[in-house]
Amino acid sequence: MSFFRKLRKSTNNNKPRTDSDAIFSLSSAYITLETKLGLKSTGRSALSLKSAEGMHFTEMKEGIQRFLDISKPDIELKNRMVVDSYGYLWLVLEGKSMADILAGISAIGDTVEERGFSRQLLVAIFEFKIEKHSNEVTQYLIYNYKFNKFYPFVPFGQKTRSTEDEMKIMAAIVDEVPFEKDMTLWYPLWDLPI
Repeated sequence: MSFFRKLRKSTNNNKPRTDSDAIFSLSSAYITLETKLGLKSTGRSALSLKSAEGMHFTEMKEGIQRFLDISKPDIELKNRMVVDSYGYLWLVLEGKSMADILAGISAIGDTVEERGFSRQLLVAIFEFKIEKHSNEVTQYLIYNYKFNKFYPFVPFGQKTRSTEDEMKIMAAIVDEVPFEKDMTLWYPLWDLPI
């Protein structure tokens, strides 16, 4: 059991963790993506939230960074914080183990919620690659905190997307993760900072 999961269990056993449970459903679904579609995790992921002004938000960011720093002996997880051109804060993680990546994203989300900023949570992104026609193609699974569901995002060319590939991803893991069936809610996220 990873460090993050142990800490999560020990801190709040009675509170339901619907977001965390949904995110951890990816722990088996990523294997399905690789075996059925050839999609391999790059080890990169990110959590995005709306930035807020004030001391409490700054303290929350510092607390997340401290938590990630002290957990380094237990897991191999690089991290950085990025503010994009729209002013959204991205907590970018990179690791070798999907278990550690999921635990890291989940722990950050839990911390944001516990500090009272759950309305600021937007999405968690998980990056995958596939070999197509001798080229590596990047594809994503996006977890939408508002709806507590995943959806695929496959950028293709300049600000276009491959709906066909997105449908393949959905069909492969629709029974394994909470999936957004309403395609109008599959928002494209261009210029991701991961």
